Amino acid sequence: MLKVLDVFPIGKILSVTLEGPCEDIKSAGKLVDSSGNTVVVLSVAMPRHNTPADINKSTTVMINSCTLKKGTELSIA
Repeated sequence: MLKVLDVFPIGKILSVTLEGPCEDIKSAGKLVDSSGNTVVVLSVAMPRHNTPADINKSTTVMINSCTLKKGTELSIA
């Protein structure tokens, strides 16, 4: 399960920071919320962490603009 930590609009897309096991998130992949709403990952940002062991704990993705909010839980479709 992935938790939305932050949502930042950039033009017509959203930058979304996700916490959780992110190693399987890929560009063009899909994420699903608990209501069954699906969002397509446009791009996955390069993670930046001070400790290499933390590299898969969170990442930022770009998605098309939608009503995604902080605290939403997502899973990889």
